[in-house]
Amino acid sequence: MTISIRRAGAVLLGLVFLLALFLVLAGLAANATIARSGFVSDQLEEADAYQFVLDDLVPALLEDAWQLDADEFGLEFEENPLAASGLTPEQVAGAIRRAIPPEDLEALVSPAIEGAMDYVIGREEEVAIRLDAGANLDALVLELTTLFRETGAYERLLERELTPVFARWVDEGLPPGGEDSAWVAILRGASGEEGGSLARVFTHVATPEWMAAQVEGAANAGVDYAVARSDTLAIRIGFDENEVEQAAAEIAAVITEADAFDVAYTNVVEPATRESIPEVSTLPYGVVLTRNEVVEAVRDAVAGDWLDAQAAVLAADVAAYATGQTDTFATTFDLAAAKPEAWHALTAIATTSLRQALRDLPECATAAENGAARAALDRELPSCIPWDVPPADIVAIAVPAIATAIDETVLDRIPDLVTYSEQDLRDNLERDGGSDALLALDEIRELFREGWTYTDDDLRADLDEDAFDLIQDARLALSTGYVLQASDESPEGLEEGLDEVRDAIALGAGDLWIPALIAAALLLLIGFLGGRSWRGRFAWAAGVLLLSAAVLAVLFWTVAQSVSDGALDDIREEIALDSDSQFPSTSEALADKLVDVAASAVDDVAGNIARNALILAAVGAVGVIVAVFWGRIGAALGRDQL
Repeated sequence: MTISIRRAGAVLLGLVFLLALFLVLAGLAANATIARSGFVSDQLEEADAYQFVLDDLVPALLEDAWQLDADEFGLEFEENPLAASGLTPEQVAGAIRRAIPPEDLEALVSPAIEGAMDYVIGREEEVAIRLDAGANLDALVLELTTLFRETGAYERLLERELTPVFARWVDEGLPPGGEDSAWVAILRGASGEEGGSLARVFTHVATPEWMAAQVEGAANAGVDYAVARSDTLAIRIGFDENEVEQAAAEIAAVITEADAFDVAYTNVVEPATRESIPEVSTLPYGVVLTRNEVVEAVRDAVAGDWLDAQAAVLAADVAAYATGQTDTFATTFDLAAAKPEAWHALTAIATTSLRQALRDLPECATAAENGAARAALDRELPSCIPWDVPPADIVAIAVPAIATAIDETVLDRIPDLVTYSEQDLRDNLERDGGSDALLALDEIRELFREGWTYTDDDLRADLDEDAFDLIQDARLALSTGYVLQASDESPEGLEEGLDEVRDAIALGAGDLWIPALIAAALLLLIGFLGGRSWRGRFAWAAGVLLLSAAVLAVLFWTVAQSVSDGALDDIREEIALDSDSQFPSTSEALADKLVDVAASAVDDVAGNIARNALILAAVGAVGVIVAVFWGRIGAALGRDQL
């Protein structure tokens, strides 16, 4: 084999050695940086990440949230509820910072990151990641609710958001403009404002103090579920027994604001009377009473204090039903007490009718007619007026029979007791307002009886399986600890991603003796192929080491840095141009910090490779110098040949 062929082979092996040396240096850099459990924590600390989260990221997130449209919050808010509260992003950010200061945030997150890194780099086969944030979350709830109380945010939210939502809800089910006697109009009340008088009921019981209690209770329930103090989520927004009593009293007051005649007579007494009486009632002596005459007589008889009292009882019963205090009701109207007065009125009407009929009769013309007329007086109206019986006497004879007939054939048809039940109310509401009115009544009943509840079952139904499982993993991390465990089972979700990183780090880091031995063997082989003497062999090995290490040092000290900086700048520009994000300030701030952290990490890794490459280049340079002065070194050592 000629020396030229051997040296060509040595050059080719030099390229292979360059790759092997890169693998060794990259492995050393990985072991010193990304494969070290404290690397990520150190990077975050150097970047003041925890200070950044509270001083920059949270304020940016809040600023973006304050700019969202009202419809982004899922309810029919008139404006962004955060802005409507009157609070500023700076006030809320201050409350968050007081509850979770930077040092507490670092104390919570840093051990969890290092634990995850121990698993990722393969140092531990099983780790439990735990964020003991219960006390901080409790403090956060206290800070925010105190801020809401002290700044009057609850009052503003009730006035500007929740009350209008309730009023629109009422208007949808119980629209204005109906008949005064219809239950839709009675329940709405006399107020012409949005939501009618029922909006007053809401504001009477839904006070700022009530809202504060509901928000704080819901927040505490959420924290208890998050940190696993409670195995189930149970949030309830509703009213207690006293508040429901107040609401019932207000609804009763709204009903009694209407005319008692509209409430009780039109909806209860008149329908019962009309259903009982025929169109025409025929009485003795040819007297007739129409249904309308009977209805009017009963109407006049019940008007006054009796009707007012009955309307008040009905209002109380309807209010108790509307607030869910009762599932049924049956308000009884005792019409027997009103029948005597109605009897007198109807008797007077019949007497007047009889007198008019007598005035229309002719006097009897013959003795036969006169006799027949006198004989008929005991049972019917004669065909003529007898000569010897004045009309007044005829009236005196006829009225007792007519009065008895009124009592027995007219008033007895009207029930003594009339009952108005919840089914009658529902039928009337559906008749006057359709199905929307019934739905509004049922929703009002549900609001006061059960309130609004949200449980972990609702949470599971609202989320897909992966999102719900992620929440359960977070609960574990906030309580007993989320366990990462290497196993043969197929991982999913977070574990799958961490296992992929774990495999990649295991491939690039860990024990480097095999690639180091390969690199050393390649260097020896290059020396033997390229040199004829020991001096030449040493020179070739040292030169290849110097050249390869120098190339890697230059690459990772200058070129890699400039390429990384350029790529990171491009990322920043791309994020800045993303105008579709709902949280532009947040995205930009977070991306900038992540880019800074990534740049620092790249600098650390590349710098480690470059430093080690420079050390090896220095070793190679020393070797080259030794080869140049080989003879002198040999002479100095007392040997002519080396």
